[in-house]
Parts: sequence; C-alpha cells; structure tokens
Amino acid sequence: MENIQPERIAESTTLILISREQLNEILKSQQIILQQLKELNTRESNGIPLKYITAKEFMSSVRIKRTKFDQLVQSSVIKTIKMGRKIYVHISEIDRYFSKPR
Repeated sequence: MENIQPERIAESTTLILISREQLNEILKSQQIILQQLKELNTRESNGIPLKYITAKEFMSSVRIKRTKFDQLVQSSVIKTIKMGRKIYVHISEIDRYFSKPR
C-alpha cells in the first residue's frame, strides 16, 4: 500500500454517482433539518415558543437605531407592547417590516 501525503489528498477529487431518488431523499432530509433548526431558534431555553422580542433585539435584527425605531412605532409601521419599562415587539413584526412597501 502506498503512503499518500496529506497534500495529495487535498488535491484529489472523488466523484460519487447517486440516483435522482437518492438525491431527492438527501434534499428532503436537509429541508427537514433546516426547518427543525429554525424552530429551535424561535424557542426560549425552556422550550416555549418565542413570540416577543425586546425593542433592542428588534432594532438589532433589522439593523436600525432608536430614532428610526421610534419613527416606525409613531407611524404604526410596527406595533409594540409596553410592560413596565420594557418595550416588546411581536416576532412577526420583523417580517411585516420587510414586506411593507415603502
């Protein structure tokens, strides 16, 4: 058996033939994994679905500053809920912000 140097392994290319059905199964599995990852990202650590984020989290996710956030709230482009001193935004407002025509 020949000793293969690590540099030669990096240079080699391997082609694997799979059927269309096998490719579709792989793609379907990847979609399921992606969907599960998205669901995990929308849940708090205790497993409860995340419905509201703080105003700071909203501003960070849509990359705006406080002045623009206040303008959007004032013009009813986004809706907020105030509990005590905290301002919360429903998670669906992120999609609404990007889908609303300007």
